[in-house]
Amino acid sequence: MANIFPRWSNLLPLKIAVCAGTAVAGVALAFTYYATPKTTAVGYQPAQPIPFSHKIHVDQVGLDCRYCHSFVDVSGVSNVPTGSTCWNCHQHVQRDSPKLAPLHKSMDTAYPGYDGKPIEWVRVHKAPDYV
Repeated sequence: MANIFPRWSNLLPLKIAVCAGTAVAGVALAFTYYATPKTTAVGYQPAQPIPFSHKIHVDQVGLDCRYCHSFVDVSGVSNVPTGSTCWNCHQHVQRDSPKLAPLHKSMDTAYPGYDGKPIEWVRVHKAPDYV
């Protein structure tokens, strides 16, 4: 009796399985690479004009989050505090720290380099308006 299918078609299911397995492995490999913290910028911390640590202000000093982030109760985002919020404490606390020079330049009228311009923070997150 003659064969209905040619001889090469015997390997066709194996070839399809190998191609499908390679495609699945490629998708899994791509996902594991692109879903890593490195590519999704987890922990991204750009250099800011004034180095800031939540660990010091919240954990050690005991400030409430709402003191600096005043609109966090009514908004979906926590606002960046104004220089005057920082100045409320730092006109008395660690006043002579060189790390606070941009704050003095912005807020302290007696400071030699005073210009009255707001501190230009580096944006960390950019969410669309509809978020």
